[in-house]
This record gives sequence, structure tokens and C-alpha cells, in this order.
Amino acid sequence: MSESKSISRFFLASAFFFIWVTLQGAIQAQQPVHNFLQLGPAGIIIGAHVHIGTLGWLGMGMMGVFYHMVPKISGKPLSWPNMVNWIFWIDLVTVILNGVFMIAAGIVGGRAVQAGLTEGAVNAAVGPYMMAIGIVSLVCGLVSLAYAVQIMHTIVKK
Repeated sequence: MSESKSISRFFLASAFFFIWVTLQGAIQAQQPVHNFLQLGPAGIIIGAHVHIGTLGWLGMGMMGVFYHMVPKISGKPLSWPNMVNWIFWIDLVTVILNGVFMIAAGIVGGRAVQAGLTEGAVNAAVGPYMMAIGIVSLVCGLVSLAYAVQIMHTIVKK
């Protein structure tokens, strides 16, 4: 796959996440949804909105910009160019999964609060989602670190 096509996927993903975060924001602004988000663990849905916006829309877009610009500005080829596709796919999947798991946790937690469950029961209902979020977040963090090392290595290599 050509380098420009590989990098352009980051911009396509960024546009997808921009649509997601814009629609989610509009839905969250509706009074019944806004009221639901005030129910304890339902507020994690707001966190999903922020994560999709920063990691998905802005993050994926900026990764594409840096992948395109750093070799041009530094005059050096990108270090480990085969990592670009791995980073793209792992980042894309983990950002989507994090958003889905956070929204699901918020819905389950908010409904549990609405049903009058005890704090322990609410935590038990949300727990599996939180564990999944933690695992996916760790993978997302590691791939982000790999991306940052790749960019920094490209800039500082001789």
C-alpha cells in the first residue's frame, strides 16, 4: 500500500470520529439524556464523548499530519514505516472499543441507579465493562507510545 494511502486512512478515521463525537454531543444535549447522565456511573458516557473527541478525532488526525509532515520537515525517512499500518488498525479498534464499552457501562450503570440498586450492585453491574475499558485503554496507551517513539526516533536519528 502506498504511503500516502496509508496515511490518508488516519484522516478518514478522524472524520469518522468527528461525526461520532458531534452526534453524541448533540444527543447528550437533549434534556432527558442530559438528566440520565447525572445518574452516577451514567456520567462515564460523557467521558466516552471526550475520549472519542481527543483520541479519535484529534488524535488520529494529528497522527496523520505528523506522519506526513515529520519526514518532509526533518528530511529523514520515517523510522520503521511498517509500523504505520499496525498503529493505525490497533488505534482505530481500541478507540472504538473504548467508546462502546464506556457508553455501555454508562447505560448499565445509569439504569442500575434508576432501578434503585445498592452501590455494590451498581458496581457489580458496571465492573466487567470497567475491566474491559482498562485492558483496551492499556493497549491504546501502548500503541500511542509506540507511535510517539517512532516519530521521535525519526526526528533525532542521524
